Amino acid sequence: MSRVIIVGAGYVGLTLGVASARVGHEVYFVDINVNTVSKLNQRRATFFEQGLQESLDTLFSDRGDIAFENLHALYRAIQPQAAIYVISLGTPLGPDSKAKLGPVENVSQEVANFMTEEDLIVLRSTVAVGTSRHLLSSIPQITNLSFCPERTIEGKALEELSTLPQIISGNTTRAEGLAEAYFSTITSSVITAATLETAELIKLASNSFRDLNFAFANLLALISEQHGVNVNELITLANFRYDRNVIALPGLVGGPCLEKDAYILAQSFNSPFADLLLNARHLNENFANKAIDFIAAKGVAPQTRVLICGAAFKGKPVTSDTRGSFIFKIIENLRQLGIKNENIAIIDPKVDEHILDIPVRSNFTELEDKFDFMIQLTDHAVFEEAEFDDFVSRQCVHIISFWPKKKILNAAGASHLFLGGLR
Repeated sequence: MSRVIIVGAGYVGLTLGVASARVGHEVYFVDINVNTVSKLNQRRATFFEQGLQESLDTLFSDRGDIAFENLHALYRAIQPQAAIYVISLGTPLGPDSKAKLGPVENVSQEVANFMTEEDLIVLRSTVAVGTSRHLLSSIPQITNLSFCPERTIEGKALEELSTLPQIISGNTTRAEGLAEAYFSTITSSVITAATLETAELIKLASNSFRDLNFAFANLLALISEQHGVNVNELITLANFRYDRNVIALPGLVGGPCLEKDAYILAQSFNSPFADLLLNARHLNENFANKAIDFIAAKGVAPQTRVLICGAAFKGKPVTSDTRGSFIFKIIENLRQLGIKNENIAIIDPKVDEHILDIPVRSNFTELEDKFDFMIQLTDHAVFEEAEFDDFVSRQCVHIISFWPKKKILNAAGASHLFLGGLR
């Protein structure tokens, strides 16, 4: 077993750290967010993930501080020794829609200052193709570097880390060997990519393929709406016992990965054909505008009330992550229509925070008011229950859903908008 230092204790880093601790590695976390460091040292999860809080309680119960604000603080607390450094920082897009790699470069330099021939950097961040090679050329102190793409789904990360094949790569045979030895303790299947660039491209290709597939489904939803066709029926029948079709069902496509990876892949491909990726992404980005267009067409008054169901970016598997959620754009557009905060209510079973100064309630049963519009943004299991359908049928005049709804809700015809079709 090795010492594993996770640099960047967000979703990717924290789940991998817990998976590493489960099999016996000595794990520490480094993060510049003071609140994250404080919570982890109190053994408190910073987001909801199935099994995460329980793992923090049990795996680190007999340890002192496990999180630090920088490597210097870490090495004031523990004795340096050979380690695997996992860099898992976020790479948000800049105004030019290209990934901001400055933080990854800075952290790589900081880690390299401590490196020996025994150490390994595992780059787990999503980056443009060629980034790993750029780090090696610009930071000569880096001895062993492996790019290992993260491909887990939020809500099932701890399960998938032990079951999915882990792809590794390396700048040296030793880097490949260290990465293989590490990931082999977590999962039974480790595959070596021929080059660093191959591994970088695998991550971008995986998410961009899903984005393209969802964009096609959403395009079908728009076409179906125009022709009065049930898109859910259309796609289900098109796929039925026809293995050549793997058409996804339509829905909102957000989150911290799918909202940016197509841009980063396009950044890695200097060709007009990259527009295929960008056009699909733009379609997915604008799909939620159909809700605002529908409300605007119905008319808005000062007393118009709106209920938004779903604040996290997705409902299955369940998560509390609001990064990349469409709720922010929806609320901003509602405000532009003249709807005030006090007339907007939000429901989400796992998100415990305020969204743009609006409190999020955990259960629709807490609401007694009538609403002019209900917008369902996610497919959380709660929103598929008969009690919820009864509630919105009774309490909401107009229903807008991006997910399949029961046929009874279509009784009023043009009163509702179902871009996810009807069951």
